[in-house]
Amino acid sequence: MSVVLLALSACGPSLEEAQSAWQRDHPDAYVFEYQRNCVCAGTGLWWRVTVRRDTVIAATLLDSSDVATKNLGTSLGMHPTISRLFDGIANFAHFPHTWTRVHYDAKWHFPSDARGDVTNRVGKGFHFYVRNFHPLP
Repeated sequence: MSVVLLALSACGPSLEEAQSAWQRDHPDAYVFEYQRNCVCAGTGLWWRVTVRRDTVIAATLLDSSDVATKNLGTSLGMHPTISRLFDGIANFAHFPHTWTRVHYDAKWHFPSDARGDVTNRVGKGFHFYVRNFHPLP
């Protein structure tokens, strides 16, 4: 018998409400910076990502020191759009024994600070930040 513990909490709207508002109102082109913290390559680094029509068209590593970029390998090409961040949060919530906390931007409704953990497996948690979001012409 399997027991599933799931908690999804947020400051403000639910994940579904924020995602619907984002899908309805988001700009066609935008730039944002993000940092992810997990047991993965590139953890803790800040990236500037440019998106047009829900496709990443450019990604710039904001910390380009040799220490920061060592052993990143192919992960340099793996950058999310805001829509993919929503999808990742929703998918993570389906793991058994998880909890997730999300804070949303008041104007654009994107997840600005999200964290989660699989409480029965070491190294399966995540935390990401989004900052300096702005639409492009």
